[in-house]
Amino acid sequence: MAVYRFKVALDFNKRIYRHIEILDSQTLDDFHWAIYHAFDREDPHLYSFYLTGRATKSLYRRRQALEFTDPMALEDDEFSFFYQKEKYDASQTRIRDLGLWEKDKMYYLFDFGDEWWHEITLLKITDTKETGGYPRVVKIAGASPPQYPEYDEE
Repeated sequence: MAVYRFKVALDFNKRIYRHIEILDSQTLDDFHWAIYHAFDREDPHLYSFYLTGRATKSLYRRRQALEFTDPMALEDDEFSFFYQKEKYDASQTRIRDLGLWEKDKMYYLFDFGDEWWHEITLLKITDTKETGGYPRVVKIAGASPPQYPEYDEE
């Protein structure tokens, strides 16, 4: 069995990141929940992973990449007319099935309205005999910003 170690950084401030380890047999949905908890989210929303392979600032390129999404987003895809492409169920996609190599990048979008973008980098893949306690956060850098920032009313 293999363990994948990912760096998950907030796109707007890459100094805020988490290192998360996950088993190759676990799904992107498992990875989503690990990210959700690692960044202290309080309110669930739809999400997608975009496999770009390399870094890109272009939202167009991200959205055109291979997409694995929340199963509920597949049921009621109100945005499908914008992006005519096939999407895949994140809950049915194991980490090992992504064909990732160390240093590969992908992007994670949490909350399609507020658009919390995260840049994900595969740091390393190692073998393990241990199967319990995954996914797990192994490093934290920076405080999680609030999911719903309070804006000054003037």
